[in-house]
Amino acid sequence: MTMKINNLLGNYSTKEPCVLGIGFFDGVHVGHQMLISEILKYGKAHSLPSVIFTFDHSPRKFLAPDIFRGYITTPEEKFSYILSLGISNIVFRPFDQEFSKLGHLEFIEDIIINKLQAQTVFVGFNFHFGSEKNGDANFLKSELKRHGRECKIVDKVLIDDEIVSSSIIRSAIEAGDFDRANLFLGREASFSGEVVHGDSRGHLLGFPTANLALKRTEKILPPNGVYACYTDTNIGTYPSIVNIGYRPTFDRDTHLLEAHLIGFSGDLYHQTIRIRFVKRLRDEKRFDTAESLIEQINTDKAFARCIL
Repeated sequence: MTMKINNLLGNYSTKEPCVLGIGFFDGVHVGHQMLISEILKYGKAHSLPSVIFTFDHSPRKFLAPDIFRGYITTPEEKFSYILSLGISNIVFRPFDQEFSKLGHLEFIEDIIINKLQAQTVFVGFNFHFGSEKNGDANFLKSELKRHGRECKIVDKVLIDDEIVSSSIIRSAIEAGDFDRANLFLGREASFSGEVVHGDSRGHLLGFPTANLALKRTEKILPPNGVYACYTDTNIGTYPSIVNIGYRPTFDRDTHLLEAHLIGFSGDLYHQTIRIRFVKRLRDEKRFDTAESLIEQINTDKAFARCIL
């Protein structure tokens, strides 16, 4: 089976048995990676293709939009990370009104068994499913056994005596604590986007920046401030200082991410870059003069060099 992504609503079906993992997988963090590793080992040992069933968008965004905080990974990033770990196939379903009313028994029989042909299913210890979340991991295990199938429940993963979870990572990113967020993710938290034109203020100050608009993003963002980061471009990776905010020194009101790539010269307009956050350096602040801002940027740059 070649690696691919399928929409369940696109009349997806297969006659090929598989080992299946189920979850939302926002962040594809260390706990998710452990579950996927177990799926891959089992699939290899039993000559079964490995399949992940997930959603493209968060059920919480649909069911409780007022408390939806944002994504750690966009759907595209999530799919890419999962496939990069070696999974054969991703099957996703948009979470909508119809699916929100699907009962837990219907989910098992119609989707897991009939459409996905799962022989063995892997889920996390805190897995719940079905309308009103009536099904849990243990119920799934007993019900699959009744159908001659198997369910493996993957235990929690602990780091520093804390259970790895997407909610912990979201809170860490919102606090600008990338030591913690990245530890639980197993990589740097990131933000990707197309470079847009700014007002060339950075260039005039001697620190040209690649600018990403933040207005429409659905990703969790760190607080406004200055960060040490890596910036991935189509010609390489560069250590960077990144400002998130409104540039109060110049009375701007557009929320931007501005990345100064150390050692880079060139044009990145309309190219997609990825910012990988390593360390928060300081709050965003207003400076009385351009000279004092330049002095602070040089200090930030030296600090970022030491970190990166």
